[in-house]
Amino acid sequence: MMSKALAELFGTFSVVFIGAGSIGLCEKYPQIFPAYTIPVAWGLIIALMIFLVSPVSGAHFNPAVTLAFAAAKRIPISQIYIYWGSQLCGGLIAIGLLEAIKKI
Repeated sequence: MMSKALAELFGTFSVVFIGAGSIGLCEKYPQIFPAYTIPVAWGLIIALMIFLVSPVSGAHFNPAVTLAFAAAKRIPISQIYIYWGSQLCGGLIAIGLLEAIKKI
């Protein structure tokens, strides 16, 4: 279960860091990063993380997706909170790092 939790944490961190980071870059440097780079960044990082992490954890990255997997009985209900905790931690670490970088 630890490998699934770490995979979800890593995947959620990557998706939030790259996705939200692309928004910040587009706002700060619109001449260098035009608006169309936001959906491109989100799409590429989600595709990459699904490719890398899905064999380990199923690549949920979203509490609603985890809940849907549990409702469909693809994961045990007892694992929901582990997935959710990993997703929350990954997102919070990503946003914290982005905030720290933004101050530089």
